[in-house]
Amino acid sequence: MKSNMKILKKLKISEVIIKPENIREIAEIVYKEYSQDLEKNQHLSLKFILKSYDNTQYESEDMDIFSDGGIIDSRRIIAIEMEYHNYSKDKRLFIDLEHTTGKWSRGNEVIISGCDEIWANGVLKSIENSVSNWKKQETWPYRYKWPLTIIFAIGIGLLYLNILDFIFSYVIVISPMSPKPQWAIGFHPLFIFIYYSTGFMCGLGPASYIVDKICKLYPCVEFILGPEHFHIEEKRRAKLYKTISIGVIPLVISIIIELTRL
Repeated sequence: MKSNMKILKKLKISEVIIKPENIREIAEIVYKEYSQDLEKNQHLSLKFILKSYDNTQYESEDMDIFSDGGIIDSRRIIAIEMEYHNYSKDKRLFIDLEHTTGKWSRGNEVIISGCDEIWANGVLKSIENSVSNWKKQETWPYRYKWPLTIIFAIGIGLLYLNILDFIFSYVIVISPMSPKPQWAIGFHPLFIFIYYSTGFMCGLGPASYIVDKICKLYPCVEFILGPEHFHIEEKRRAKLYKTISIGVIPLVISIIIELTRL
């Protein structure tokens, strides 16, 4: 006796960079399932949906929506849905892809349901093989978020302290006590600790903000679709690397020199 038990399989997609050829390959898998069942005159539905940055939505039941030079090559697409439903056999394949700023996303998954487990496993395997070949997203900003925050906090704190030293030395001139009282000499290490701790705490807020901005340049799922000027995160990452080479590396060197003086 044939079982009517229905199964559901899910595949979460994350830490990838998606290009037009990746979208077309996935769409081909969906369309292949549709065309095979279409020959059997079964009750079917197929839907492709593209959503652009300006809230325009494009819908089609044809692969032409993914044609070369078409919408995914000319518009800034931020979300894609593909859905195939075989009502006769109660089979459903749904794919949700979204350009996601940040580490986590609620969408970006593949859902396969039906009573035929062999079919579900085969389709899932095809999609997994395709996704495994997609370019991987860099995750170092998330892995080293706290070390980066500490480094930036120290650097910004030292900058604050150097500005204060300049103000008190050349703008509001405050002459040190001479000779220094004995009690002040004894408390000198404590004063140094408080001095640099205050600088670090002042730099912690701006440092957290900067690191959060860096993390957003590496979306959990990134679309590299449309003209080059739409590849915002990619362009900003290129600027980030220039900033690191020009500004951050000298900053780290100056921090090391400053710490060796303590």
